[in-house]
Amino acid sequence: MTASTAGRSPAPEHPGRLQWPDVAALLRRRHLRLTPQRRAVVAALSEFDGHVTATQLVERCVERDPDFVPSTVYRTLDLLEDLGLITHIHDAEGREEFQPADEAPHAHLICRVCGATHEIGGDELGDFLGQIHRRYHFDVDVSHLSIFGRCESCASS
Repeated sequence: MTASTAGRSPAPEHPGRLQWPDVAALLRRRHLRLTPQRRAVVAALSEFDGHVTATQLVERCVERDPDFVPSTVYRTLDLLEDLGLITHIHDAEGREEFQPADEAPHAHLICRVCGATHEIGGDELGDFLGQIHRRYHFDVDVSHLSIFGRCESCASS
């Protein structure tokens, strides 16, 4: 294992941004359908850059369709994560935030005081991940790696 491959998530079944035809094809392979409700969640998810919470997605879907059932968002997020299209982390308050899996592998530094989040690339974690692999023979999935502490501003206050 090299530092450049250390900590990479398994490759998604289909790389790239969430696109309806791609999601539809993946679902068909699993004998599932891209229902109008799932399509609405995928459409809402594709409108956000970076991290998004399930609550934000529910709000977006309900704005478009007041009869939208919020639990559909949670089920669809679980399915999209199973398909390898999205990943999630937990923020400073413990809420899940979702992001496309096609982003470069990275971990998150999260300030417990102000909630600021900084992304650090897998290459910056190379030595750390290499040591874990050599000592424990364990490959870290950095897509779920969040390191909590205090940012520079909060540490100096």
